[in-house]
Amino acid sequence: MSHQSGITASKSLCEKFAEMKDGHIRVVVVVIENEKLVCKEEHNAERTFNQDFDKMIPPLVENNHAAYYFIRLDTISELNGHNWLLITYISDEAKARERMLYASTIATVKREFGLTYITQEIRATTRDEMSIHSLHQHLHTQATPPPRTIREEEMFEIHQREANADIGINTRQPTLQGLKFPFDENVIEAIHLFKKHHVDYIQFDIDHEKELILLSHSEAHATPEHIRKHLPDQQGRYHLYRFKHGFNHQNFESILFLYSVPGHRSHVKQRMIYASCKESVIDNIEKKFGIIFDKKLEISDSTEFTMEYLIEQLHSEASGNTTTSLSSSFAKPKAPSSHGRRRLIKTNDNSDE
Repeated sequence: MSHQSGITASKSLCEKFAEMKDGHIRVVVVVIENEKLVCKEEHNAERTFNQDFDKMIPPLVENNHAAYYFIRLDTISELNGHNWLLITYISDEAKARERMLYASTIATVKREFGLTYITQEIRATTRDEMSIHSLHQHLHTQATPPPRTIREEEMFEIHQREANADIGINTRQPTLQGLKFPFDENVIEAIHLFKKHHVDYIQFDIDHEKELILLSHSEAHATPEHIRKHLPDQQGRYHLYRFKHGFNHQNFESILFLYSVPGHRSHVKQRMIYASCKESVIDNIEKKFGIIFDKKLEISDSTEFTMEYLIEQLHSEASGNTTTSLSSSFAKPKAPSSHGRRRLIKTNDNSDE
């Protein structure tokens, strides 16, 4: 399994994650130390979720440092046992590298613990957001539908009617064209770091259930060969890459948008979703963040992603001049001109005549 930042859980944390499923632990704080995810603090359940949260969480929060907070809820799932809340706290006051590292490791943390156990997830950036009052406010905001204009209300009603309409032989089904999924907070943070040249490579994936563009991987410095190792064999991805290279005795920093899709090795539905969201992702990056792409590429095989391929795509005109001169010197000679009317010779297949 590939991890988006290369950070993995320590053996002791894996054991702690297994112990947490028993139900006696209320809070576990996970941090990154020496390129490993480790358990920094833990507290057993004493009272209700609200009471334990208000008592235990605020003293554990450090203004200048990020952390992951696993807090057991009082609700229980029939399949998985106790449900958990995950709060990813990435302080605005933390260093840029630390923010980037914690943001790009969230997916790993959730996978190591078990995605099915996490029923609620929140991102916090300030100490004030780490209170029970802010938590309930956030949950209430999530549950409340966003306000709509009169025009949006009309469109919503039209869509509802279309969804409930009877389907006949001549009925056209809605397609996946032009899907627009919002960026997750970690994606936005990573793109800001990209603009500041703290990050040169960002990889995005799609959570089609939550309808979000998520951060899959990011790095400060990355070569095409190194990026190729992080390309999934059976899943699509979007990539934002600052390709630093030399060509014709000049240095370039080309901004690339890449869409990698592994063809027949991925599910048809997934390919449709990635293809449908591509234009909106590009549009979002260009218009909201002011990033102009030098080239937009699509690759179906990870072996194509090489230094030579990217240079060829970026400097095809310059390299094309050489190709043209070579091809012209080996041009096919003209056919000899014919004199007079062409004669038609009829052969007789009958050997007896």
